[in-house]
Amino acid sequence: MGTRHSVNDELNYMEGIFKIKSPKCIFILLAGLFLLTAPLHSQKTDTVYLKNGDRITGELKKFEDGLLFLKTDAMETVEIGYDRIFTVYSAKFFEFRTTSGYRYYGSVLNSADTGTINIVIISDTVPKPLWDIVQITSMKNRFFQKIDGSVDVGLNYTKASDVLQFSFISSVVYRTADYSTRLDLSSIVSDQGGDLTRNNDGSIGLTRYLEGKWFANAQIKGQQNTELDLDYRLLIGLGGGYDIVRTNAQRLYVVTGVLANRERTIEEGLQSNNVELLAGVHYKWFKYRHPKIDITSGFDLYPSMTTLGRIRFEYDLAAKVEVVKDVFLGLTLYDNFDNNPSASSASKNDWGIITSLGYTF
Repeated sequence: MGTRHSVNDELNYMEGIFKIKSPKCIFILLAGLFLLTAPLHSQKTDTVYLKNGDRITGELKKFEDGLLFLKTDAMETVEIGYDRIFTVYSAKFFEFRTTSGYRYYGSVLNSADTGTINIVIISDTVPKPLWDIVQITSMKNRFFQKIDGSVDVGLNYTKASDVLQFSFISSVVYRTADYSTRLDLSSIVSDQGGDLTRNNDGSIGLTRYLEGKWFANAQIKGQQNTELDLDYRLLIGLGGGYDIVRTNAQRLYVVTGVLANRERTIEEGLQSNNVELLAGVHYKWFKYRHPKIDITSGFDLYPSMTTLGRIRFEYDLAAKVEVVKDVFLGLTLYDNFDNNPSASSASKNDWGIITSLGYTF
């Protein structure tokens, strides 16, 4: 009898467990299961092995300009120079872009050779030194994690000439594996004794990365320059380019294309439609050790196919030095030239120097 009573008690207990049908009870059980397993899913298992023997565990966000961005629990996101890294491990899926322009897709396996990683692809494992990699992009990053940009604001006053100048320059880039979208805004307003001049620029461009070092792009651009008697200029065009040099510290590339534009002068209100060619050279140099230094320079030539002999020229030089984390002091030189403007009375050249304080993100 005692044995039968014990067995019945066990059966009744098990039956009670499996007869739980209340949605509230089920919700509580599922919530408890989630809380127990959540830490397992949120663990940051990517590991960076440093040359000094230390290692840091976190979430590998990206690698570019010679810097590896690792999100950690204790130190937030840290930036590690490639020359300090022994090797890296991550089981997640990435896109790897090399100095030759070739791209790999796979995970990262730590290597026994200093300054090297093993890229694990479907059919092979490819060893690569970090100096030969210009970009590592996570294939599962969220939308906002794929955005980089900067905002620069400047205010300058020259007492001798009674010139007050305000500037606003912003750039935002959204990157995916094969495309990048770039938005650029620039506004320079000068006041000389009540006489205002404006130099405004806005553009949006889409770039498609091709095999090797080639890329194609499309852009829409709007301009205003009262110094050159330009009320507005609207441009739309297609083109392409090639990376002559692209390493962790520098990039040199050329661009070419065809653009159609419509422009209007201020004083006479003349309107014209034009077709122009584009030929440009651009260079970027980056120093990732503190203080970080970012220097970009480039020029674009626009020979007109509609007005033979007319050539427009745009040049800019921008230098930034980091003063505190992500905050930069900037110096910008720009020059806009048109040898045959639509209005005969308009100035042919407009140039200026801007100092600014900016933030990168």
